[in-house]
Amino acid sequence: MDTETVDAVSRLTVHLAGEHETDTQIGITLIPLLKIPTAVIEFRHPTAARVWWEGWCEAAEMLDRIFPKQVYAGKAREPEFTINSFVILEDAPRRAKIRARSAAVSPDGIGALSVTVGGLTIACASRAAVECQVRGWREAYEMLALDGGLGLPSPDEVAERVRADHVRHGVYELLMAAEEQQARRTR
Repeated sequence: MDTETVDAVSRLTVHLAGEHETDTQIGITLIPLLKIPTAVIEFRHPTAARVWWEGWCEAAEMLDRIFPKQVYAGKAREPEFTINSFVILEDAPRRAKIRARSAAVSPDGIGALSVTVGGLTIACASRAAVECQVRGWREAYEMLALDGGLGLPSPDEVAERVRADHVRHGVYELLMAAEEQQARRTR
């Protein structure tokens, strides 16, 4: 019997709607883990941890525009079921992709901010969810960076570099485009 090998790309999206727990710890195999609702993420490559931390730093820079504190953006829908996943970050990804949508341009009136690296996306539908993710990913990155032997910059150095890139490269172009799109809809 001939067997064929099929390569498949795994994709997972974790949706988070509000405040939640994150827990960073060293697993029984002495590899750092980040536990978030519905997923446990294992860091086998230091570059993966840096890229994720850069992505959440970038998301934090957009936070005030996507989820202004004074705006009530509606109520997020609860998922119908929960999937518990174990994700291993073992390669060296190049960059995180950040997607943002303000409540003003969202079909359901709820803003969204997501970070994607490879096949894993973490999508947040509230300011509190983003803030929890930023704290959790900072702790996970810090655990690896403080190890010392990996040559990683400190979490604050990474955050400062991302902030400087935002200022230099006009990262808010995506947000401006969303606002222009909303203005065209209301005409």
